[in-house]
Amino acid sequence: MSMTDRVLRHNKRLLQESRYSPYTLGTKEKQKHKQKEEAVQLGVELSLFVAEAMFLLSDDIRSMLVFCFWLFKYAGKRNFDGPVVGRVFYVIQYVFETYIKPKNGVYKDGGKSSQWEQFKTSSYHFSFGVRVLARIVSILEIGGLVKPSGFKHYNQELKKLEEHLRSVKDVSEANGFAREAIESSIFHLWKSLFEATPEMIHPSKSKVLELFSPLLNEATLEACSRHLTSLCI
Repeated sequence: MSMTDRVLRHNKRLLQESRYSPYTLGTKEKQKHKQKEEAVQLGVELSLFVAEAMFLLSDDIRSMLVFCFWLFKYAGKRNFDGPVVGRVFYVIQYVFETYIKPKNGVYKDGGKSSQWEQFKTSSYHFSFGVRVLARIVSILEIGGLVKPSGFKHYNQELKKLEEHLRSVKDVSEANGFAREAIESSIFHLWKSLFEATPEMIHPSKSKVLELFSPLLNEATLEACSRHLTSLCI
């Protein structure tokens, strides 16, 4: 073996060793851990924004449920499953059962919240928040690393959402939104984000139907009405 061949072979071995050195692996694991912690915190923040929106629209139960259903229809791609989407559903269910439902608000077919038109301008940011966080989590779950630019862009979009909700903060708080109390109650849902928690990933069909039954009933009545009209009775 020539001197040149030995040098090339030695350099190749050094490259392989450095690629898998304990220092390199340790640094990567720390990055993964840090990104997972950030994903958990982003999940909490997103959930609080969703909860705040629910309080903002709670003067009309139909509008609030339409927002929640829309979140799963478009951002969740019609699914209620997944580590992110499933947890968002549980947050929605918790807020509704604990804070909204006890007020005995009346569901009105075709009703619209006084805040609806202003609220619609922030709809994209909610959709982005759910879809992209789900993508971030899926990358981290398989052992990958998310590009720093990905987290940066996500935080920028959440900031826009925060700014919009801040402009109507007095309304949501007047309707009962209490950020700290809700945060302390939902944090455990997100703390287990990267753990095996099937119940958080797959909400039962009965719970989904129970929450959205007023909307489904209204849609059924509208469909029946259209059908009867078409019969020209």
